[in-house]
Amino acid sequence: MVKYIYTYIENGQMYDKSPSFAGLLAKEGLSCEKIVTGRIGYICVENLLEKIKDAQWLVFTSKNAVAGFAYNMGEMACEGELNCDGALNGDSVMDCDSDRAASVGRELPARVKIAVVGKKTQEALRTACGREADFVSLQATGLELGKSLMNISAGKIVYLCAEVTSGSLEEAMKDYGELVKIPVYRNVYVDTYAEYGMKDYSDVSGIAVTSGISGERIKWLIDRLGESGEVSVYSIGPACSKKLVEAGVPEGRIIEACEHSYSGLVDVIKKSVGSRKRELDVEAE
Repeated sequence: MVKYIYTYIENGQMYDKSPSFAGLLAKEGLSCEKIVTGRIGYICVENLLEKIKDAQWLVFTSKNAVAGFAYNMGEMACEGELNCDGALNGDSVMDCDSDRAASVGRELPARVKIAVVGKKTQEALRTACGREADFVSLQATGLELGKSLMNISAGKIVYLCAEVTSGSLEEAMKDYGELVKIPVYRNVYVDTYAEYGMKDYSDVSGIAVTSGISGERIKWLIDRLGESGEVSVYSIGPACSKKLVEAGVPEGRIIEACEHSYSGLVDVIKKSVGSRKRELDVEAE
């Protein structure tokens, strides 16, 4: 059976009902193994409501950012209360019920609008905060959302984000005067070489990279499997591809998904497998 490696960032506090990458690949008869490249930790933001009260827009480019924001709102709901475990009552951030999600939503400034990247982030906002997004980027990238916001927004924009971002939304909005970044989560480094360096990956046919930072953290494995020149690197989107190239991965090895999602990544792998099979059939004739 054809085998793939895929990168994965763990978030033990976020329950995700969407299909896993491994599950999507299995439906296509392909096996895979994950490499954990990071672990999500939430950042406590002091006076968060004060910092967003005059915002015209709140912007989220990932489910983790929504979860980090909801975590902070839950913590504020506990202030002054004994034995309180937050608006989420200790449950995973994305598994809270509608009443608790609504309590998070009610704390938001009344007139603030919310913009998100893609349907997954939109669903996360609905689940964790009880709010519908006012704008959803047609393409699930920070770059495209940033370009759209340049055309539709005015006033203060608060970008709820990771401690270290890809920089794509910021690049698109570099000429916007009122963009404020507030980190609400961090991607904690995992030494992938220490954890996986001794494993045998000689049977791997491709590496699926689900974020730019993950690509940087498994560059050693990309290099090791690139010695034969036959192991492709599949990128989930432009920001990820850019990070891979900056890390030293040759552009010719990178195959980028057209749709920037797990489903899009599986589709591009399927097409690559089909093309390779046809090449082998021709060679065998």
